[in-house]
Amino acid sequence: MLADLMPTAPRVLICDDAPGFRLLTRTVLADAGFDVVGAAADWDEAVSMATDAQPDAIVLDLWLPTFDRAQVERVHAAAPGALLAVVSSLATDEAARMVAGLDGIGPVISKRDPPDAIVSALRERLMLPGAP
Repeated sequence: MLADLMPTAPRVLICDDAPGFRLLTRTVLADAGFDVVGAAADWDEAVSMATDAQPDAIVLDLWLPTFDRAQVERVHAAAPGALLAVVSSLATDEAARMVAGLDGIGPVISKRDPPDAIVSALRERLMLPGAP
């Protein structure tokens, strides 16, 4: 079980161009026991931080600030062991269609969902205690 391999808090990188969303997500994840290792505001910063931090999961906004499949692939290549939790202001099914076929994509979460949806999705996919 992956949780047995993770004796410390799972390390999460937040990548979103909206400062308010970065702050909210950082707070919600930290309160839930995750170790937030950074918050990137654009694609280059996301790649750099992912390379340096090698997080367990990356909460990745698809519009950082524009959608580009190649950029999503760059982020995944920078931390190939990380779960990519996609967040978008689009409806979940629409965002899922945009990333269909890309490697490393985990849960797709709409920003329209309550903030704890990210916590639940990460716990479930990382097989952590408290997962639904």
